[in-house]
Amino acid sequence: MRQSVFASFVLLCSLSAPVAALETLAYEVLKPAGDIEIRRYAPQLLATVKVDGKFSKAGSQGFRPLFDYISGKNSGAEKIAMTAPVLQQGESSNESQQDQWLVSFVVPSEFDQQDVPTPSDDVVQITPQPGLVVAAIQYSGGWSQANNDVHEQQLLAGVEDMNLSACGTPRWARYDPPFMPWFLRKNEILIPLCEP
Repeated sequence: MRQSVFASFVLLCSLSAPVAALETLAYEVLKPAGDIEIRRYAPQLLATVKVDGKFSKAGSQGFRPLFDYISGKNSGAEKIAMTAPVLQQGESSNESQQDQWLVSFVVPSEFDQQDVPTPSDDVVQITPQPGLVVAAIQYSGGWSQANNDVHEQQLLAGVEDMNLSACGTPRWARYDPPFMPWFLRKNEILIPLCEP
């Protein structure tokens, strides 16, 4: 039931604005290295909810309150544009034992900390994020823990091969709605790096 609600809302989003029109989180590629990119992200605002449960269910659980927020459940009853990707990260570095997740929408760049609408629901928090340098890997396929783990290990091995150090919790980025065929989905893992 929860997944069908999630799919219905994402479908409504995609019908109201073409996917190509979605604002995506901008970055600068500092260094391409095969399947891995070293990227710099500017500071950003996130609308975030905390959810308990399994990795594969967290996105669906977090989506509804975030969608309500951008649909007008906020201080200005203002509709806010959907963006991509939807981000998910664990609250500790040991994700294999993780059962608490942060699921986030990126707030459109037209807003800053002073003028972003305040969520009406306390479960949604607006949090400023600092600029980050990350290692990133893109992959397709389903949204399972197993698929994530394979690519996360590939990314961590690449980071080690480049003599770089991870400095933070990996973030999982989903760019497509759940009705997109699994083999066409764009997914990424982003691992923050220590800057020299």
